[in-house]
Amino acid sequence: MKLCRFELKSSPGQARSGMVYSGKIYETDGAQAVAVHEAEAVRPLSPIPHAPSLRIFRTDLNEFVDASEPRFFYGNPGSLVGASQLINPPESTVEMGILPMIAAVIVADAYRVDLADADDLILGFTLLSMLVDRTEERADLAASAIGRSHDLGAAIGPVLTTPDELEDEVETAQFGRRHALSSVLRVNGVERQRGSTGDIPFTFAQAISFASQTCTLRTGDIFAFGPITETDGEPVVLEPGDEVHIAVDRLGALSLKLSNPL
Repeated sequence: MKLCRFELKSSPGQARSGMVYSGKIYETDGAQAVAVHEAEAVRPLSPIPHAPSLRIFRTDLNEFVDASEPRFFYGNPGSLVGASQLINPPESTVEMGILPMIAAVIVADAYRVDLADADDLILGFTLLSMLVDRTEERADLAASAIGRSHDLGAAIGPVLTTPDELEDEVETAQFGRRHALSSVLRVNGVERQRGSTGDIPFTFAQAISFASQTCTLRTGDIFAFGPITETDGEPVVLEPGDEVHIAVDRLGALSLKLSNPL
């Protein structure tokens, strides 16, 4: 099942929820379908309206790569927007990067979750495309306090794909379910990077169990892993007006666009 939140272009400002099926959006009241909309008639919103927290697991930074203890830092859930939105980064940013991620959303409150039970806490999977100020990132890393560099904005969505839709993509479940889904990053329609979610050194189950040992997880918490595309070679540097597009098999595609300076 692919869950979504959206607004009608003809009625902006009124958030609705439903599911995507066969290219149409079925609006629901929480139990039954109440309307059917064509895709071109809706504007996607963030699938999670008010996430209590956003945990970021960077798999390209040595200090965060440990399969037995997946380290993370907190992002700003208030910076999240829906798919295909315009983001206005500060003019002071001179080296804008992008962090393509896969994310899981928690379905219930939980504390000290056993690894064997952690997958059951996942409501669904989605995509997250986070802007990163690379200059500020170097300063954050030097200060061992990542935050400001990842606070520029991020798109999430466009849908939440429930775990049952990926059962045939499970490669192994030894430390929780692991999927190997191919991913691609494009800028202005040009492919820049490829990768696979199977290259992540730990599972969502390991991350959820680890994080829950010292803190109660809350319904709607977001766990984000990335980058999910290879970063070898020249880094991607964005310019004003660029449109970034990430796609992952079975999860869909997510776009965001940077504004042009006034």
